[in-house]
Amino acid sequence: MTTDGRRIPPLLAGRHPAGLALFGWLDDARAPRLCRVSGPPGVGKSHLLDWLATGCTRPETPAARRIRAVLPAAGHSLSSAVWSLGVRLGLSARTAQELTAALAEDGRPTVICVPGLNRAADPAALVTGLLRPLLELPQVRLVVEAVTGSPGAAAFGPGPAPAVMELDDPQWTDRERFGAWCLGHGGDPGAYPNAAAALGRSERPRPAALGELAARIPVRPDGTPDLLRTEQDLLSEFWTAAAREGGAGRMQADPLLLVLAGPVAVTAALEGEDGTVARAWWAAGPALVEQADPAQRAATLRARLLGVDEAAVARLSAVPAAWAGAWALWPSAGDAWPGPVTALAAGLGAHAGQVLLAGPTGAVRTVDAATGRPGSLLVPGPRPLRALAATPGGTVVLLDAGGRTELLAPPRPGPGLDPYALGGALERLRAAAAGELSTLAAVPGLSGAAPAVGDVAGGVCWDEDGVVRREQLHQGPVTALAGAAVDGDGVSDEGFPLLVSGGFDGVVRLWGPRSEPMPGPLDRREGPVTAVAAGIGAAGPVVAAAWEDGLVRVRWPDDPDGVLDLRLGSPVWSLALAGGLLVIGGPEGPVAVRLGAG
Repeated sequence: MTTDGRRIPPLLAGRHPAGLALFGWLDDARAPRLCRVSGPPGVGKSHLLDWLATGCTRPETPAARRIRAVLPAAGHSLSSAVWSLGVRLGLSARTAQELTAALAEDGRPTVICVPGLNRAADPAALVTGLLRPLLELPQVRLVVEAVTGSPGAAAFGPGPAPAVMELDDPQWTDRERFGAWCLGHGGDPGAYPNAAAALGRSERPRPAALGELAARIPVRPDGTPDLLRTEQDLLSEFWTAAAREGGAGRMQADPLLLVLAGPVAVTAALEGEDGTVARAWWAAGPALVEQADPAQRAATLRARLLGVDEAAVARLSAVPAAWAGAWALWPSAGDAWPGPVTALAAGLGAHAGQVLLAGPTGAVRTVDAATGRPGSLLVPGPRPLRALAATPGGTVVLLDAGGRTELLAPPRPGPGLDPYALGGALERLRAAAAGELSTLAAVPGLSGAAPAVGDVAGGVCWDEDGVVRREQLHQGPVTALAGAAVDGDGVSDEGFPLLVSGGFDGVVRLWGPRSEPMPGPLDRREGPVTAVAAGIGAAGPVVAAAWEDGLVRVRWPDDPDGVLDLRLGSPVWSLALAGGLLVIGGPEGPVAVRLGAG
């Protein structure tokens, strides 16, 4: 127990002096920003850092002692370490440069614990490519397991002297407690202070050769490998051995080998390799490296290969998942690629069956919702847009970066507000908003409704029958808005509006504007919400939200257990539910996924 009464896990083998010293380093703002824990094999370096991480990552940990992220470095290459640390910090990054830039912008004091650096795939590359650049940020502190004289320790270079704890120095181990621990575990107190030696543990066994591992993979009756019945750890060893013996490049031929093995081992083996599947792996990497479920990894890699390698797409379908990519327009699609997608809207009226895509310059294009087949260019730009919406009557409403709206009337308007009435409603909404409009969204199925709007002060406004209602739903700007109509018969009663909003505060809210908002958030995560979507499915309302770290979370509010998380490996800037598909837009273009793929 600490002096402030918090319970922490026990520190075994007499290591209390070392634990207190680490607490002292965390408490001392003047201490070196790098603390290096060293010592011979088995002396307890990993145990000490595991204890520290367990005790200092809990929510009740005082801010000065809080470890924001733990990166177990064993097996990691530079790429996988960057991806993994980005996920653990809640930041979207593919490269070390992107990660350090995001962390610099974040600005919060950040302590990162890195056990097992000497067991990384390339410790020196991990230090020079990631850890040293992180230490250049004044708010970052690192506690690292790295043996003095090892390549990893040497790679930190001649910079400011770190705080170094050599665990074979008796000052870091209480002899009496070590002896008591040995007696309780049948160990030899004479091995003080080496816990592994006291228990008679030997060095790690020699790694198996590629041929030995191949012989342990189950086979089908026809003699071919049965990868679906092979343990992940065995396939991970297989990848590590292949990298060691120079055979990793050939293993791309079967994409199942990538998704069924541990993603850290696969990434380390693929460093420097090229090929269609390898490039898809690099593109999806941040979504793969921390994903424990092979089915989710298969779905993500499969989505990345849509329109690129159909044979690999078919092969990955052998692993069923809760979602599956339906179509995508990646940069490799050539002339079909519409470019980055900053805003999305499901087409209505004259644009029914289409999805409207807005790019960074303000150009608006259409694609077929079911197939992704490119359609027409509606607006050439060059005015950047915050949002767009297609109204039931077919008019497209654009909201530009300055908070101004523009109407694109269809040649033959459908049932709903004409452009004149729509313009009047937008003026009333703008007058009711607190400051600039930050986003807008139409409600499909309600022909007489104008789009709802969000403002920079956290409010959402709704116009009905000429009366505007505003609700304060967020702290800070509303960053995303979507709408759906529920409970209508579609003939005499079109239904009731349901609005979904996301904010800079990381919160997702539901509001039926004919009643009071839900008292609490539907969801809340750290970091701003970047996009939301809403629709009505066979199981009731469906809500999707994305945050700045690239996570997309789909909820079925009528089902308390109805939650699906997915990532594609890149930031998500926009979402739309159209034709039974969730369309996701970001810097690499649009991709559509089918939910509940089985």
